Amino acid sequence: MIETDRLTLRAWQTSDLQFLDAILGDTEVMEFSDQGALSKEEQVSWLTAARTWSHQDRLPGTLAIEQIDDRRVIGYIGLSRDLRRIGRREAELGFRLAKSAWEHGFATEAAKGILEAAIGLDELERIVAIVDPHNYRSMYVLKRIGMSYQKDIPFESYDYPDHLFVKNF
Repeated sequence: MIETDRLTLRAWQTSDLQFLDAILGDTEVMEFSDQGALSKEEQVSWLTAARTWSHQDRLPGTLAIEQIDDRRVIGYIGLSRDLRRIGRREAELGFRLAKSAWEHGFATEAAKGILEAAIGLDELERIVAIVDPHNYRSMYVLKRIGMSYQKDIPFESYDYPDHLFVKNF
């Protein structure tokens, strides 16, 4: 568990299903997702998987973002390592927030919190984020937390390359 001024970043619970439709079921929130908005059944599967994802190499994994004041889950954030996408000494940052949580600084606060938790992990040289070049909100957050654009990355079956942002330790 990671705490910031307004947020708790924590493991997923079965009861969090009530919050997922505002995150994973919203077409605008899921605009830059490969699969688009998820159905209720897909959200149940996602939550089941999220509850079993292990903490690879001492990384925090994918955590629920919960507001401290009302205990409402407003999104998720994670550091993961998929060696098909990134290098061995890297962790990939990913996050998604419900529309009601946009433009309140929650994504930036959560990202700073999870990055602080990753500082000092011996196996990490840098944090990376791979983002659609049209996802201006996410790129804004990445810049605010000190990440910088490094290069374009083409993926098979994509019409255009994604942007790679990095933060070295």
